[in-house]
Amino acid sequence: MKLNTLLFSCAIAMAATVSCKGQSYEKTASGLEYRYEHKGTGTYVSKPGDMAKMHITYKLSDSTFFDSHKMNNNQPVDQPLQNPSYSGDVFEGLLMMKDGDKMVFRLPAKTFFEAMKQPMPEWVKPEGYVTWDVEMVSVRSKEKVEQEQKERAAKQNTIDDGIIQKYLKDNKIVVKALPKTPVKANPKVAYKDASGIYYIVQKTGTALPIGNGKKVSVNYTGKLLDGTVFDSNEDPKFNHVQPIEFTVGQRQMILGWDIMVSKMKVGDKVTAILPSSLAYGERAMPGSPIKENSVLLFDIDLLKAE
Repeated sequence: MKLNTLLFSCAIAMAATVSCKGQSYEKTASGLEYRYEHKGTGTYVSKPGDMAKMHITYKLSDSTFFDSHKMNNNQPVDQPLQNPSYSGDVFEGLLMMKDGDKMVFRLPAKTFFEAMKQPMPEWVKPEGYVTWDVEMVSVRSKEKVEQEQKERAAKQNTIDDGIIQKYLKDNKIVVKALPKTPVKANPKVAYKDASGIYYIVQKTGTALPIGNGKKVSVNYTGKLLDGTVFDSNEDPKFNHVQPIEFTVGQRQMILGWDIMVSKMKVGDKVTAILPSSLAYGERAMPGSPIKENSVLLFDIDLLKAE
């Protein structure tokens, strides 16, 4: 979830202490007020470009607009850190935090809306505050985050490959090497792409594989490996019974679709089984049976390409 619309801050410099209802706040030279609720044991000093994982509650006066504990399935949000863009920007405060820190930041509502160049809502009291209550779970450099993601993906890909092979074996589908001659439709034969996708050719079309850059029209049904259908443009209960259109290779769809459809010919129909890294990865999809690290199966019918 992107929180740039919620997180607002500026450069760090210690200043005077202010109080509210008996609770002391310190204040940076830019005007951001802050208070430590708990100091963690982290030692890494963050910098713009790092990735923070944190719980956050955002309030305007007495109204709560976001609470990751209640509104994000009690999961912390991922937030790239950036340089403050105005005096009192909360990013200034976030750059102060280390792993395990709990801090409260606030800025007078009048100051905040002036910085945003937006009118302050009439219901906000003149003495009101914008408040961010933040628990820093972790801060990692961009390089470390990317390395950790690669390591997790490699491990998960091995797990997913085992899940897919078991599914194929249980359904008496044989994995064969891609032949040099044109592939023939056979619902009991699967081929493995170098990307990790396994696919079964249900129907063959004409001409050559379309490659990237073509605008395509596709019918599809998406399932979990247990047969649960989570989406389809051919089933009226999903309320979108028309072909889906997108440009191949532009990441308008999940990566597995770009890879698979680019190899298809117009008229092809395939059953593609995607490892989670080529689907939604570690993300669970709200309101859907798709959980984190889900292997997904798609029946894809390529109707046209132009």
